[in-house]
Amino acid sequence: MRRIREKQQKRKLPLYTVMFALTAYLVSLLVAGFDYIVPDTHDITVGIPAPMDFHATRVVENVYRTRLNREAAAAAISPQFDHSEAITAEILDNLHGFFVAIGEARAQFLPIISPFDEISDPPAPPFENHLITAESATFARFMAALTEYIEDILQAQVTSPTALAGLVNQTAEVLREQGFDEDFVATGLMLAQEFVRLNMVINEERTESLRQEAADAADVISFQMGQIIVREGSIIDEEAYLALTELGLIGVTAAAIFAGLAGSSLIVTIVFAISIFYIWTYKKDMAFDKRQALMLTSLYIMAIVLLRVMLYLPFYFTPIMLFAILCAILIDTRLSVVITIALSMVAVVIDPMNTMFVTYSIINGVFAAILAKKIVVRSNMWMAAGTFVLVNALTVFANYFLFAGGFTDQTLLSAVLAMVGGVMTITLAYGSLPIWESLFRVVTQNTLLELTDPNNGLLRRLLIETPGTYHHSLVVANLAEAACFDIEANHVLARVGAYYHDIGKMKYPQYFAENQTDFNPHDTLPPRTSVEVINEHVTGGLELARQHKLPLPIMDFIEQHHGTSLMKVFFHKEKMANPDIEIDERDFRYNNRIPQSSETAVVMLADTCEAAVRSVFGKGDKDANEIEPFVRKLIKDKLDDGQLNESGLSIRDLEVITKAFMRVFKGMHHERVPYPTGTVAETLKRR
Repeated sequence: MRRIREKQQKRKLPLYTVMFALTAYLVSLLVAGFDYIVPDTHDITVGIPAPMDFHATRVVENVYRTRLNREAAAAAISPQFDHSEAITAEILDNLHGFFVAIGEARAQFLPIISPFDEISDPPAPPFENHLITAESATFARFMAALTEYIEDILQAQVTSPTALAGLVNQTAEVLREQGFDEDFVATGLMLAQEFVRLNMVINEERTESLRQEAADAADVISFQMGQIIVREGSIIDEEAYLALTELGLIGVTAAAIFAGLAGSSLIVTIVFAISIFYIWTYKKDMAFDKRQALMLTSLYIMAIVLLRVMLYLPFYFTPIMLFAILCAILIDTRLSVVITIALSMVAVVIDPMNTMFVTYSIINGVFAAILAKKIVVRSNMWMAAGTFVLVNALTVFANYFLFAGGFTDQTLLSAVLAMVGGVMTITLAYGSLPIWESLFRVVTQNTLLELTDPNNGLLRRLLIETPGTYHHSLVVANLAEAACFDIEANHVLARVGAYYHDIGKMKYPQYFAENQTDFNPHDTLPPRTSVEVINEHVTGGLELARQHKLPLPIMDFIEQHHGTSLMKVFFHKEKMANPDIEIDERDFRYNNRIPQSSETAVVMLADTCEAAVRSVFGKGDKDANEIEPFVRKLIKDKLDDGQLNESGLSIRDLEVITKAFMRVFKGMHHERVPYPTGTVAETLKRR
C-alpha cells in the first residue's frame, strides 16, 4: 500500500504540466522543421554568375561527382554473356545439312566420274566440286575433322568477334596439321567462315544488375561543412547547381517541404512520446511539482534553441552537454540521460547529414550526465573535469577514424577544439548554477554542503542562543539522514533541513523544553496562548529563512515539519480546564502544510521521535528495549493523523525508517559500564 502513489494516480494532471509539455513539443517541432518552414532559397540557374559565396552549411553530397563516379563504376562492368545452345545447334545443323547435300551430290556424280576423266562442266562451285570428287575416305576424314574443330570453337564461349575470327582463321592450320592438301584446307576455311558465328548472347538482366551493384558501391563524394561550393562571380555549373539544390538553397518543391515537415514532425513526436512515457513511469512526481516541471521545460527549450542557433558551428560546441550537466545536477541523473538521448535524436532531424554530431552528442552527453555531480564537487572537480575533457577528445578521434578515413591534421585540431568545448561547457554549467538555483529555488549538493558549515551565521546563532535546540537539531539530522539514506531519498537535503527546521525557536527559546532548566513558562500561561507561542516558531523560522535567503527546499522543512499536528498537551490541558465546554481540536493544531516530500516527512518523524524518546527515556530510568514499540506508536500516530498522506512514503518505507531510527537510538541509549566511585586518584591507586 503506497498512499501517495495511489493518491497521485487519482489526481488530475495539473494544467501547468500539460502546458509546459505542449510548449516544449511545439518548440521542438518549430526548430526541427525550421528549414522546411522557412527555406533559404535563391533564384539562380546554371550558367549565371553566383550572386555570393556559397559554402556547404553541412556535409552534403556532391550529386554531380557522385553520379559520374557511379557511371564510371557501372561502365567498368563488362557485359555478361550466356552460351546459346540454340545458336550452337543451328550452326551444327547447317554444317551437317551442307555435308548431307554434298553427300547426295557425291552419290549422284561419283559413279560416272573417273579420276582420269576431265569434267568440262563442274556440277558445283569449285570447293564443292573438290569435295564431290574427293575419295570417300578422305572426304569422311575431312568432314569429321572440320566438324570437331567447329564444335571446339563453339564450346570455347567466345564473346568477341575479333577473337572468333582468330579461331576461325586457325581452321586452315588445324587441317594442314592433319595432312589435308591445300584444296581441302581452303575449302575447310571457307566453310568455317561461312557457318561459324558468335553463339554467346548478352544477359541484359544480369549485366544491368551487376552494373547497378557497382554503382551503388561506388564512393559518395561530398562537400565538407564549410567547403566552398562556388565563389561569388563564378559561373554556376551543373555540379554547383545540384549541390545548392541538395542544400535546399534553390527551388524547394511543395512535395519536398511536405515530406520534410511530415518526417521531422513524426520523429519529434515519437521521441517526445518516449520521453513523456519515461517521466510518467519513473518520475511521475515531476508532473505534480511545478518548479521541477518548469525547470526541465526551460532547460530543454534552452538547449534545443541553442542547437538551432549553433547549427553551423563545429559539433564539439554542442549545447547538449551543457543541458546534460545542468539537468543531472538540478533534477535527476537518469532523467538527464534519457532527455539527452532524446535531444540528440531531435538534432538528427535538424542536421541529418552530420553523423559525427550524433555520436558525439550521445556519447559525451550521457557521460556528462553521469559525471555531472562529481564535476561540481570541489574535492574531485579537477579529476572529473579532466576525465570529461579526455573523453571528448577520444570521441573525436573515434569519429574521424570511423567516418573520415583516419588520422589527419584536421583530426588533431578537432580533438583540441573538443577539449576546449568541454572546458567551456563545464565553466558555463558551474557558473550558471547560482542563476538556476535562484530562478527555481533549487538546491545543489554544493549549496547543501555550504549550509552544513557550523560557522554559518544561523547555525552559529542557534548554537549560542538555543544550545538545547541546536543539540536537538543535530540528533534529528542524524536520524533523518540515516532513514533517508535507507529509503533512497536525498539524505543530504534531509540533514540540512533538520539543521534549520527549528531556527524559529531562537525568538522565544525559553518556551521550548530542550532550552528550559527548572522553569516552564507554559505552566503559567493559558493553553491557547501557549499554542500561539509554539506556532510562532514556524512563522518566525520562515521569516528568518527569508532574511538569510535560505533555499526554498530548506524553508519547506521549517514550514512542514509539524504539518497540521495536534498539540496534545495543551489540548488536554484546555479540556481539563473546561470540562463542560466542547473544545474544537482545530484550535490546537499547527496551521501549516503537511509534508510534501519524503525528506520533510522523515524530518517530521525524526523530530517527533527524538523529542519524545528524550523526554521518556532520557533519564535512563526506563528499559531501552521499550524504545522501539514506543517509536512505532509515534510513527503510526502520524500516519493515522494523515500527516504523511502527501509525502510519498509507503508502509514499507515506514518500516525501513523505523529500523534506521532504532540504529541511531540504540547508539545513543546503549548500556554503559558504571564508573567506579571515589576520586580518580583513588581509582588509580586501586589499580
